[in-house]
Amino acid sequence: MSYQPQYFLGQGKVFIAQRDAAGNPKAMRWLGDVDDAKISLKTGKIERKESWSGERGKALSISVDKEASIDLTLMEFSKENLSFALFGKTTSTASGSVTGEQLTSGLLVGDRIPLKNPNVSAVVITDSAATPATVNPSKYEVDPKYGAITIKDVAGLTQPLIAAYSHGAVDSVAIFASTPDDLFLRYEGINLAQGGAPIVVELYRVKSEPLKELSLITDKQGDMKVNAEVLIDSTKPADGAMGRFGRIIQVSTA
Repeated sequence: MSYQPQYFLGQGKVFIAQRDAAGNPKAMRWLGDVDDAKISLKTGKIERKESWSGERGKALSISVDKEASIDLTLMEFSKENLSFALFGKTTSTASGSVTGEQLTSGLLVGDRIPLKNPNVSAVVITDSAATPATVNPSKYEVDPKYGAITIKDVAGLTQPLIAAYSHGAVDSVAIFASTPDDLFLRYEGINLAQGGAPIVVELYRVKSEPLKELSLITDKQGDMKVNAEVLIDSTKPADGAMGRFGRIIQVSTA
């Protein structure tokens, strides 16, 4: 039989899923375009150097613990990915209208003040006089996309000013608003070095770290680098074929 080298050049999809009580994955969610995915392994050791030869040679090395992690570079800034990376909680706000929203007092010409909602329209500002007067739109400027007011003239106005407006639907992700669960991670890839042969990697129990940085102003395409620990899965038997951390499956195409 001739020797057949097996090289690897991988691309593919990364999925995450909640785990059920038995450690099995629930419905999986694709993370979208992932630019980089790397698994790292290491072991802790107890070592002994002998003291009889004069060379201090290593005489004993025992592996006493096992650690694994995975690094992912997410390229898609979906609300689901942001929630995953920021330990966030996603809230969807339906379109609607607001009345009686009080702006901060003491506004001066040139001040910019945000409304509580972006994507606004039909903005009407009144003042706080005994008989409230509608503020002439020439005295302020509305930035409808961002939901902000810039003051152009305060002459004759009794503050605080009061806003009424309509707004569109938005999704928001609150940072550090949830505690991450242990997740099941699955990579469904293709080995381009072997004619696109399928390969599957499963990590049974991963615990993600929060995003270390999120670049808001940059001269290149943004990404989210997420690191997750791979924890031992006690639902798997110690002597089982699947292992207790994960497995790599090379799918036969024969």
